[in-house]
Amino acid sequence: MSRRIGRDHVAARPCWRCRACGAPWPCQPAKLYLLRAYADDRLGLMVDLGVTMAEAVRDLPDDGTNVVQRFVRWARPLPRRD
Repeated sequence: MSRRIGRDHVAARPCWRCRACGAPWPCQPAKLYLLRAYADDRLGLMVDLGVTMAEAVRDLPDDGTNVVQRFVRWARPLPRRD
């Protein structure tokens, strides 16, 4: 798999759709790229996504709680099973 996957999948503003595939951003390739880029820094990923979500809320005021799921909730670490 190419290390470049996801890099071209950036958000077009103010619609917050992916410039490469047209899906709502972050699209699957963007999510994979972000997870790899922040593989050793989940807190950094969550901060980055939170800042991005705050920007998106200004552009997508009608999206409400869907914005949290779309921008942040997908990246939460899974609960540990002991």
